[in-house]
Amino acid sequence: MSRRLRVAIVALVGVAAIGYVNFGFFHAVPRQQIHYWDAFHYFVGAKYLPELGYARLYEATYVAGRELGAFAGIERLRDLPTYQARDVRSIDAAAVRGRFSDARWRAFKQDLLFFGPRIPDWRRLLMDHGYNDPPPRALLLHALVRWLPATPLTLAAVTSIDYVLIAGALTLAARAFGPVAGALTAASLLLSFFARFDYVGGSIVRWDWIAAVIAGAAAFARGAGATAGGLFAYAAIARIFPLLLFVPLVVKWCQAHRARATDRTLARCLLAATLVMVTAAAVVAVAAEPLSVGEFVAKIRRHGDSAFTNHVGLGTWLVFHAAPWNVYADGMRSVDPIALAAARPAGWIVPLVSGLYLAAALPLILRARPLESMMYAVPLIWCAVSPAGYYYSFLVLLVLLPWSAGAADAIRLLQMALLSVLGAIAYGLEIYSADSLPLFHRASGLLALYFVVWLALEHVRRPAPDRARHPARDGTSASAAVPAIPKI
Repeated sequence: MSRRLRVAIVALVGVAAIGYVNFGFFHAVPRQQIHYWDAFHYFVGAKYLPELGYARLYEATYVAGRELGAFAGIERLRDLPTYQARDVRSIDAAAVRGRFSDARWRAFKQDLLFFGPRIPDWRRLLMDHGYNDPPPRALLLHALVRWLPATPLTLAAVTSIDYVLIAGALTLAARAFGPVAGALTAASLLLSFFARFDYVGGSIVRWDWIAAVIAGAAAFARGAGATAGGLFAYAAIARIFPLLLFVPLVVKWCQAHRARATDRTLARCLLAATLVMVTAAAVVAVAAEPLSVGEFVAKIRRHGDSAFTNHVGLGTWLVFHAAPWNVYADGMRSVDPIALAAARPAGWIVPLVSGLYLAAALPLILRARPLESMMYAVPLIWCAVSPAGYYYSFLVLLVLLPWSAGAADAIRLLQMALLSVLGAIAYGLEIYSADSLPLFHRASGLLALYFVVWLALEHVRRPAPDRARHPARDGTSASAAVPAIPKI
């Protein structure tokens, strides 16, 4: 690699890293590195998981705050089991305190004293949607913060974990796919419109799942199938929707099995992923309170039945496209919750579109390398799930996975360029209107258009050489094959 290319790579990654933290301003309003609003949910929600479960974070916060002389002006909060506004006079303070030991209640109030002055709008926070980590991830985070008091030092430490994880994952990607691929992947991730620092940056272990996906892809590319499977499984149990990343891999395994071929890397990946997820389920069954698991399932169903302005995907787009928008005197827009419920599409529409997409992508999956095939799960997530916009860091797979032996073809490079253009347009739309409802609605529509163009380009693209596309029959993983050294 030439010196000029090395300088360009370092400059690109450096500028992207500085841009990610808003050029050193971090969270500009207020100017701080830690996202205290989000960190409150993930620190307090995980630390006091046995006492709070998934349903009592806000009512316990209110009761503790009143004992500390705060929250006198707050009249309502969100009832997390129902997602409806609730009058604070209906809270049974004795029942809330009864779930805590005296020592844990004192610690809870002490932690609240730390967060109190750092969160300017508790009225809005108590109308948010609570702590939503899946039980396996919640147990891990509980183990991490169980004995930590909320102090400037501990919050600085736990909110820095994401930086280490992402830096490590991107380093592994550069080693596995090449420095150019690694640099473009880093720039795409760090400059993402959807997954930028403003939303979950400076919070507590919020990027672990995407770090696991990137590191897993790097492990798979180097032939470490079991490691890759474990990392992919961690991403799935941490955020659930990454389960869809396994769909193309299962298709590739079935293709190899039908052809009586062997791809050991793929087989080990799927076996390890299965073992990790089964083990996680067993640990949750043994270690977690049944009430908390039941609360999580009920809460996520309620969450899935709701439509949020910052969610991106087919289902959310259809809801906000059909619902009437209200424009207020200040120009901001909103949609009445009743109108949102009435605008929900018929239950068969999202599965039908997801199935049609899979049918269109299936020939591409069958001709792709196993690791490369995971790209085709990216539009599937948009079609089937509609996660929050900040989870769209997985778009980085469209930049990373096309690379093989340090190279990517012209069509794939064009697709990456178009993805960058999409991000630039979305940032431009934000300058035009900072109102999140039309912003994310338009961005979701742009992403749909991009996926249509991306899929069309995939169909016109010439397939990779046969050796790279099909599983090896001699027991060696094609995905882990080492290029032959040319004779001199």
